[in-house]
Amino acid sequence: MNKDGKLDKFVENCEKLEDGVVNRGCNCEACRDIKFVPCETCSGSCKIYYEEEDEEEQEKIEDDKYGFQRCPDCNENGLIRCPV
Repeated sequence: MNKDGKLDKFVENCEKLEDGVVNRGCNCEACRDIKFVPCETCSGSCKIYYEEEDEEEQEKIEDDKYGFQRCPDCNENGLIRCPV
């Protein structure tokens, strides 16, 4: 589309923003005013791997307590609210 010049026709009537200005004039460095950032615990994958410690503890822990688990900190998209 860009090579054919058709993209220019689509964006010619769009509002242009000045450099450094984000929607509504806010400039959050962390999220760019999206209000969400990738989870720092799971890096956005929504899964955390729990390792088994040793054989004694392995007997105490049920099978579902180690391996891949759902991250408790983020939402289903792997995002958390912007901490800033």
